[in-house]
Amino acid sequence: MSEPDVALETLNVTELLQILSKPSNGGHRLKVTVPKERLVQLIHTGQPPTQEEVSPTAETRRILEYWIRNVAWGGINSQLPCEGENKGKCVTYPCSEGRHLACFLAAKKHL
Repeated sequence: MSEPDVALETLNVTELLQILSKPSNGGHRLKVTVPKERLVQLIHTGQPPTQEEVSPTAETRRILEYWIRNVAWGGINSQLPCEGENKGKCVTYPCSEGRHLACFLAAKKHL
């Protein structure tokens, strides 16, 4: 199913950030402070964001995803919200920065 054509300029920053976080759009987790015009530009051009635009939780999301999928899968797979190809992929589930950090800090002793 393809996404409907929408004028990106009519979307809010949260919606644009969510579009960019989809694997089909690069799977980029960006800071919420990236200007809306820049988010629209990134979507239109498909270019990667600069390192300064990447969310500071991008690395902890990668670490948490690795731990979930490769170490703790048997014990926690039924508690994860994603199904199918996204199962266990923290970086593709739209957790807020706060929710991710709470999850990461709770799991940190196991990492």
